[in-house]
Amino acid sequence: MRLLGEAGAAKAWILAFVIMAGVGIGTLVGVGCLMGANTCPGKHRPKQTSTDGMMLFVANCAFCHGRNGAGTKNGPPLLSGDALTLSQKDVEYRIEHGKPLGPRGSMPAFRDLTKQQVEAIAKYVISLRGAA
Repeated sequence: MRLLGEAGAAKAWILAFVIMAGVGIGTLVGVGCLMGANTCPGKHRPKQTSTDGMMLFVANCAFCHGRNGAGTKNGPPLLSGDALTLSQKDVEYRIEHGKPLGPRGSMPAFRDLTKQQVEAIAKYVISLRGAA
């Protein structure tokens, strides 16, 4: 570091810190995208045109809530607890607006879905209660 002088050495340390911070943040964002694809910043999802509740649920909700709504390590079950008391309108609201941070993380808002798609998913979620 004697070759750089004090000012040059300080700049070298700052540059090294900025590079390491960038690598660290990039790694965290990448891991986050792998863990929860619906919450990735800038992740492009193709526009969905289906209005089939089950297909939409599998495409948007099953990663966290499981294919049959039993829950996973990423999201709570929809067949027990508070989820059983939600009306269809309550379920629609959760889909459209998400849910803040809880014990298993937060639920993202699905604002890219149409009103008909949200209603179809909510009806499907309610129908799972009868299958449990």
